[in-house]
Amino acid sequence: MVFDEKIILECPNCHWIFEAKAPDKSHWSATLEVPQENKVAGDVIKQNHFCRNPECQKNFIIYWFDSTIYMDRL
Repeated sequence: MVFDEKIILECPNCHWIFEAKAPDKSHWSATLEVPQENKVAGDVIKQNHFCRNPECQKNFIIYWFDSTIYMDRL
């Protein structure tokens, strides 16, 4: 079985909407800013990404992680 979970994100520079594919089942949450430690269960994967908007094409990082359950953060 192939894992193919996608998430909708927005370029932080030009606001171009795009789909990003999660690297695996364990890292299903994504953010464009470094996630807070109390919201992360396990490690964080940094994925370099470039905007596909022909007028932007800036590089940025997508941070993939497994988020903690709210009650675990208290």
